[in-house]
Amino acid sequence: MDADKKGTKCSHESTGIEREFDRVNSSNRSRPESRLAGMSAGPTSDADEVVLIGENGAMPRKLSSPFQTWAARIPAVLFLVGVASEMVGMVLAPSWLPPVTLPPNIAVKIFLALCVAGILYGCIQAFRLKTVELDGNDLLISYFGKQIRVPLNAVAAVTGGLGGKNPIKVEFRIATDFGESITFVPPQLRSMWPWQRHPLVKELRDLAKLNTET
Repeated sequence: MDADKKGTKCSHESTGIEREFDRVNSSNRSRPESRLAGMSAGPTSDADEVVLIGENGAMPRKLSSPFQTWAARIPAVLFLVGVASEMVGMVLAPSWLPPVTLPPNIAVKIFLALCVAGILYGCIQAFRLKTVELDGNDLLISYFGKQIRVPLNAVAAVTGGLGGKNPIKVEFRIATDFGESITFVPPQLRSMWPWQRHPLVKELRDLAKLNTET
């Protein structure tokens, strides 16, 4: 009987979070049309401009670092472009390129293969980074022009951020358009030890009312 009650309670909480997620995203999609309909064609005041920014009438606070996000993506782009151009050159004009000979030692071949695999994995992770902002009780998550709004009560865990510069991972209780978790790069803090977490990790845990310390 107790197990049934707990299961019913968990299902009700999950349903409530999903309804809140649908509500904030539907309101976010309908907001620009409703606000633009009430605006005049002439100049707007500062108060009008503030109303157009954010769900709660204030400028959303950036949690991710745009510079660090693109600083991680640019090397990945250069590496992928170099690999692609090399492959195209080998297919279209193999005579232009000098022959590539691999070392005979099998251990060296394995090491090179692991290096290439590690670089490709790093490139994939760099392109998965999101832009995150805090707007009241919601997270605004953007990825190459697409933006969604996720309520803080849908956050299940916040990890990462070691050393004050490593990416922070946010896991959700429900599936979003960007999956059940996202990763972003916070502003770097160089005056932290490698085992210390970025202050944003604790702040997000407190805002989401999480008591875990993982």
